Amino acid sequence: MEQLSHPASIKLRSLGQEITRTIKPRAVIVFSAHWQGGPSHIEVNTAANTDLIYDYYNFPAHYYEFQYPNTGHPELAEQVISKLKNAGIDARGVKRGLDHGVFAPFRVAFDPESNPLDVPIVQVSLFDNEDADMHYALGRAVESFRDEGVLVVVSGMAVHNLREMRMAMGKGEDFYFPYAKSFDDALKFAVEKEVSLCSSLEGLMCC
Repeated sequence: MEQLSHPASIKLRSLGQEITRTIKPRAVIVFSAHWQGGPSHIEVNTAANTDLIYDYYNFPAHYYEFQYPNTGHPELAEQVISKLKNAGIDARGVKRGLDHGVFAPFRVAFDPESNPLDVPIVQVSLFDNEDADMHYALGRAVESFRDEGVLVVVSGMAVHNLREMRMAMGKGEDFYFPYAKSFDDALKFAVEKEVSLCSSLEGLMCC
């Protein structure tokens, strides 16, 4: 129950309800940093039926029993590949399951019992590099799907370091590592202000 009352959980549930009740997309395209294609190519999940990928280690047993009902959308996946190629991005279809970068937050935002999503999900990888311009181009290549009733989601936390999270445990709710705050502040600035991507990310790329 403590996890359900966490501000992040409350916000995710609120966003999920807005999506299912107001936006009502016909499908979802989701990017997760837990899936990286190649340094210069993107991978798109073309599977119609997808299992879950428990891509984490040494967690309690019940974490490997999580379920999240979902279906893929091969036709939409091929459309994603086509749009990426038209934008000059090397894109390849593969068949895989949903990793925890998708099913973990989706279980909260779209609880299967209280707020089911009930639309197909197509997961797309990131590049296996940290080139901001390449990822910006990736977003631009798929943005038109929003005009077609498809929700485009980037899933993940701004700062994600389990090793240092364990080090921080017990230090109080107000404790944070300085680089995490500078990264979070720069990211917030980048998404809220109309500035060039490179200049807005300049500070955080050297952290």
